[in-house]
Amino acid sequence: MKMEKWNEGLNYIDADLVDEFIIKSERIEKGRRKRAIWIRFGAVAACFFVVVAAVIAAPMLYKNPPVVGGTDTTDNADATTNNVSVVTDTEGTEGETVNDTPNISDVIIQSQELHGDSLEYIVGNRLDMDDLLVMSPTFESEPPACTFENNPFAVKATVVENYPDVYYKMVVSSTFKPQAYKLILMETVEVLSGENIPKYFLYLIPEYLFVDMSVYDSLLISMAQIGAENYVLRNGTKNQVEAFSLPIFADSEDLPQLGKIIAFSGDIFDESLWQTKSWIYGYQFAKLILENPGDHWLDDIIVQRGMTEDEAIAKIKDTFGSYTNRVITLNSWGDEAKAALEYVKPFENGVFSQTFFNNSIIFRRFINGCQTEETVTIEFGGTVTYSDVRYTAEEIAAVTDISVDISERSEEYANNIPVPSHTDPDGKELISLNVFGWYVKTGEKIYGIIKTAWIYEDVDDMYIVYYDDTYTLYDMSESTERSISRDDLKELVGGRNIYHGEYGVGIEVPMC
Repeated sequence: MKMEKWNEGLNYIDADLVDEFIIKSERIEKGRRKRAIWIRFGAVAACFFVVVAAVIAAPMLYKNPPVVGGTDTTDNADATTNNVSVVTDTEGTEGETVNDTPNISDVIIQSQELHGDSLEYIVGNRLDMDDLLVMSPTFESEPPACTFENNPFAVKATVVENYPDVYYKMVVSSTFKPQAYKLILMETVEVLSGENIPKYFLYLIPEYLFVDMSVYDSLLISMAQIGAENYVLRNGTKNQVEAFSLPIFADSEDLPQLGKIIAFSGDIFDESLWQTKSWIYGYQFAKLILENPGDHWLDDIIVQRGMTEDEAIAKIKDTFGSYTNRVITLNSWGDEAKAALEYVKPFENGVFSQTFFNNSIIFRRFINGCQTEETVTIEFGGTVTYSDVRYTAEEIAAVTDISVDISERSEEYANNIPVPSHTDPDGKELISLNVFGWYVKTGEKIYGIIKTAWIYEDVDDMYIVYYDDTYTLYDMSESTERSISRDDLKELVGGRNIYHGEYGVGIEVPMC
């Protein structure tokens, strides 16, 4: 994947850190630059059909329905929507938002803000993008279709509520702009594949793809579970951290516009969803499949123009109905796992994020919205592993809140972009400027680190990028702060989140 290889070239961070696996598995936000979208379309299309053969599937072994927030579709069909989404406060009670959590976890100044670039598409018979003219399909004559691969769950659902705020995953890259998401509360009407899917669930969708899907009678959704009960997200609108009692699902590749959400109105495939400016990819890939049947899986097409919902559901069940993946819940594990869940449960400043990884759930502590190296890993069988580093409540209360400095820097940089220390900006275009912070505990000492990272693109070759960064070290025991080189920093605290590549040297970004 482009994201994986690029990050590999930019941040050679310790392989045993799960954060970097998450970074590698997430895609760069689509539509960053208009000319890049259409130049890369053919290559991306080819990559897409490789990716779908390796969709994420987690072995889900437990049959108990979720206790917190969700209800099983079979035994609890009468559940109301009043208790399906809960924000937990610092005392662990339900129904209140958190007011004393950190107000920032990272800051990105984007190229769109720096240069005023627009991500607007012109939807119609022609798309004019920079010097590239692309003929788009005529919506009235070309038949849409989609493969609708299993990811590994599929449901028929309806929209209960569109949450108004913007959310960010707590695990973010120190290099790339974090993806902004919207949350949609969904009600499961029928399970098409998978087991233990709750009556109500939350669907996380990239903000730039969000449209009000409540206008459709029903949706067929292919999705993967990304969070169990008490999944933590940062609310970017309210500047606070929130935990949700319902399981959270999303498209595993953050590409639901490629046909993994299919709308129906009056029992007929509703193409209007695919005709919005941000969902045009779905239409383009459908057209690509139909025009190149020898190169793709034409036999796997599930939905085509004029097909009824019942016909589509029947084909989905025939294709994926034998899959037995189960939604993961946290309430069925043994005493060891339950003790670990109690340890990570308190919703305080030292909140724990949650990530599925390699048949386990990893909880990582964040202090003041910034990562630490403390983790608690619970394998799906219930075995628990604690990291060597543990932060006490007293230590958390005593650390300097470096997020305040991050916030101040972001305001300063918005008006006065700093010049990198090791890279000549001449002939390059600034793609992103990232301010990112984390804490490290070594022995009895705790350090805070703020990293400012630049990514430049070669003006003459958009597939050549340059990376640069600088670091500030905060010594909590001495109440001091100072600039520090990356080599000195690695010697002091290790290599996590520290750039290991060669400054000033362009890195080729693969198209796929």
